[in-house]
Amino acid sequence: MWKISLTLTSVVCLLAQVSAPGKEWTLVFADEFEGSVLDLTRWSPHDPFGNKRIGELARAVPEAITVSDGQAMISARHEGGEPPFTSGVMTTRGTFAQMYGRFEVRLRIAEGRGLETHVQLLPVSLKTLPAIDILDALGAEPGMARFENRWGDEKTERAFGDTWAGPSLAAGLHTVAVEWDARSIVWFVDGKKRFESTEGIPREPMYMAVSLAVGGRRAKVPGAEVRFPAVVVIDYIRVYRKS
Repeated sequence: MWKISLTLTSVVCLLAQVSAPGKEWTLVFADEFEGSVLDLTRWSPHDPFGNKRIGELARAVPEAITVSDGQAMISARHEGGEPPFTSGVMTTRGTFAQMYGRFEVRLRIAEGRGLETHVQLLPVSLKTLPAIDILDALGAEPGMARFENRWGDEKTERAFGDTWAGPSLAAGLHTVAVEWDARSIVWFVDGKKRFESTEGIPREPMYMAVSLAVGGRRAKVPGAEVRFPAVVVIDYIRVYRKS
């Protein structure tokens, strides 16, 4: 299991500030984004898969991620050229990965056709599978949260997922989380269980990735009504392990 790069002092301070979701959980990684720049001891602002993904209309650039007022922001901008947009991805690959635990993010998604907010757990091996989509939210359907567990390989890929209709994830901050162990993956939105998978459970360390995509198979081309920069706001990210 990979180790987190937090000092003992910072862990103690975070434990004093953050209440665990239950006595059985111990906080092992957290970022409350209290500084003025992204903490590169915790995050990489580079896409592990390259700065442009097939079918999407934006390239990932580090400057798309900013930190201020206790929040991190991933901004998509229309820059012209090819591809015509820039956006960002922030991951813990190389700094933190864990097998099993509770992974929790409080955020506000970007709204508008052509935008797609992702919160994922991905394998350290850089294979595309397995993968746990903690949240996949289309800007055109901000009240629809998508959850999915994917496993296998390119020839045998299987997936189990569902959607949940609720309040707009683009209107204010909402908390999404998964609790993952050897038997199941359970999804939560705003503290309530929304979905569960007991098939194809990953059994390897995975890192966290949060990104804002422009275009793609599901998001399509941005609508004329979308105002750029379009922004995903992240209030905090916390990871726990069973005590």
